[in-house]
Order: sequence, then C-alpha cells, then structure tokens
Amino acid sequence: MKSQKQSSLNELQKIDQEIISIESVVNTFDSKLEEVGEPIYDLEKEVQALKARLQEVRLEENRLELSIEDRRVRSAKLEERMNEVRNVREEAAVQAELDMVQRTLENYEQEALSQLDQIRRLEEALDEHEQAYEQALTEIEPRRLELINEQENAKVQLKALKDKRDDFADSINPEERRVYESIMSGSRDVAVSEITQDGACGNCFCVIPLQVQNEIRSSIKMIRCEGCGVILTPESGEGIAKAQEENARIEAALRFAADSTGDEDLVGLVQEEVIVGDEADEGIVLEEDHISGDADNAESDVEIKNLFNKDSDHLVDGVIDSIPDAEGREEDITEGSV
Repeated sequence: MKSQKQSSLNELQKIDQEIISIESVVNTFDSKLEEVGEPIYDLEKEVQALKARLQEVRLEENRLELSIEDRRVRSAKLEERMNEVRNVREEAAVQAELDMVQRTLENYEQEALSQLDQIRRLEEALDEHEQAYEQALTEIEPRRLELINEQENAKVQLKALKDKRDDFADSINPEERRVYESIMSGSRDVAVSEITQDGACGNCFCVIPLQVQNEIRSSIKMIRCEGCGVILTPESGEGIAKAQEENARIEAALRFAADSTGDEDLVGLVQEEVIVGDEADEGIVLEEDHISGDADNAESDVEIKNLFNKDSDHLVDGVIDSIPDAEGREEDITEGSV
C-alpha cells in the first residue's frame, strides 16, 4: 500500500516536471514572436513616423498658404490706397508698408515651395516603406501565424495537464501531498527520488545507511534524504535497467582500455567488477522478491530484530559478568593440581 502511494508521488512529480517543461516552452514563444516580427515592427514604426511627419509638414504648408493669401489681400488693398494718397508724405508711408508686405509675401512663398518639395520627398519615402512593409509582412506572416498556433496548442496542453494534476493530486494522501508540495514550493523540480543500485540518494548521491535502505525498500514509512531532503523510494525496474546499462557501458570501456594497453591487472579488475556487479544485481532481485511480501511481515521482522537486539544485549552483559568467575575457577583448578 505504501509502495503504491510512493509510486503515486512519483507519478505526480512526472506530471509536475512535464508542466514545468511546457511552461518554459510557452514562455519562449513571446521572445520568438518578437524576434520573427522585429523587421515588421521596425518597418511599421518607420511608416508611422513618416505618416506623422508628413501630416505635420502638410499642416505647416496649409498655414503658409493662408498667410500668403492674407498678405496678397493686404498688398492689393495697399496698392488701392496708393491711388488715393493726397501728399508725398502719405504716399511714402503707404509705399513702405506695401514693400514690407510684399517682402513677407515673397518669404512665405519661398517657404511654401520648400514645404511642397519636402511633402513630395516624404510621400516618396512613405510609398517605399509601405511597399517594403507589405513585402516583409508577406514573407514573415506565415511563420508568425505558425508560432501563434503552436503557442495556443501549448497553452491548451498546459491547461489539460494542470487539470490532470489537480485530479490526480486529490487521490493522494493529504499529509504526503503536503510534504511533497512543501519540497516543490522551494523552487525545486525534484521532490521524489529513487535510491540508486549501490544505496545512494538518486538526487544528491548521498550514501544511505543499510538499515535506512531496508526501511525504504520495505516501504514501512516515508523517509527523506538527510542530504537534500527529497522523498526516497525503492529502485524501480526502469532504474535498475538504467543502472545495468550504465554498468555495461563502463565495463565495455574498461575492457577496451584493458585490451588496448594489454594491462593484465586492468583485465583482472574488469573481471572483478563484472562479478561484483552481477552479485549486486542478484542481491537486488532477491531483496525485491523478499520485499514483495506483505507490509505486516516487514513490520514483524522489525519487531523481531528489536527483540533480538535486546536479547543480544542481555547475553553480552551475562558473558561479561561471568568473566571474573571463570578466572577464579581457573585459579582454583591450578591450585588443586599443585
């Protein structure tokens, strides 16, 4: 029963790790979309800037046209007054004002021509940028739409996994789930780890005492690693297979090195490692067969061990207490012999 709970925690951890993986993928889409759309965004900004500048220049040109029209009306009125002057002094005053109005009119006309030329150049630049923008949009849009579609699919998959995780978490013992989630809340992606084939934590590789290994394999209670704090579980069939595969790879490398160098000591070392590895595999299989019994038998074994330890202590104390008597008897026997 306890083994099933620990396998449930392993399954919950797999779901959480998959959620973390998909979340990291989802978070990368924003940067990818920004990278793909960067040329479009730059062209779009340039087009918007040209449109804004063109509008400003056109407004300025309209203002100049109004000023030019006003000065022309003013100049016409002054020319009419020139025909109505009555003396030289009045004529000089009207002529001075007329000259000033005409100079201002000429300046405005020159500035208006400059504005019209600037409008023409801005319109040409705007037309070029709009064409470049449309071309870039045609080239990039398919890739952008593809990324958007992948992003939406990943979000849907993420939501489905979270729903699955919530449903699955409800079936786990609340106390064990609380311990598990307290470990995961510390910005960690590993809360449950199998012990390795040689009896170490699969996360931090801290060596586990033999008695603790037996308790883990018998699944009597939840045990956490003293080194990293993860929940420890027995080796699974997949974990044993990976360990055997790794041992085979190391063995092959050592054999190749031994054959290449012709070192007989290295060859003997390889043979010893192979024998030890085979014995360890057989021991794990036998131990797993023994562990596959009922949890009640495991608890009974623990109680028997405790009783045996107590009886052993009493036996040792009795032996120690009897040592002086034995020495005394030896002395008596010696004197009788004499």
